[in-house]
Amino acid sequence: MATIDKDIRAALESKLADIPSVPSIAYENVPFNPTTGQNYLEVTYIPITRRPTVRGLNPQQRYDGIFTINCYVPEGAGPAAADTLAKNVMETYEATSKLTQGSTTVNIEFAERRQGIVDSPFYLVPVVVTWYAYK
Repeated sequence: MATIDKDIRAALESKLADIPSVPSIAYENVPFNPTTGQNYLEVTYIPITRRPTVRGLNPQQRYDGIFTINCYVPEGAGPAAADTLAKNVMETYEATSKLTQGSTTVNIEFAERRQGIVDSPFYLVPVVVTWYAYK
């Protein structure tokens, strides 16, 4: 993985600490056993494209991707807790905000809530954060 990918992931993941009352976090390829009855987040870093911004030799590259944050709450208590957690996540990754890691600046395009689903014994609401960076 290129350094810019590592910096982008680190910038996005370190921002999770700014979420109010952040619960436990399940990171990719790290063992995690959720506790029934406790909220948690599950994150996935998805780089999508790398394209030159102009023609010519050694052009600047634009990197685009998605950072998915699944908000899990205990099932059976209605959507309010998941909605609050999703709202806190979306406000943390506010559109047009910038995150920096090393010499890389990650620009947040938008964060949006998707349809909630039951994943027993949890109810989950996905939040999709789209981002881009230049190198």
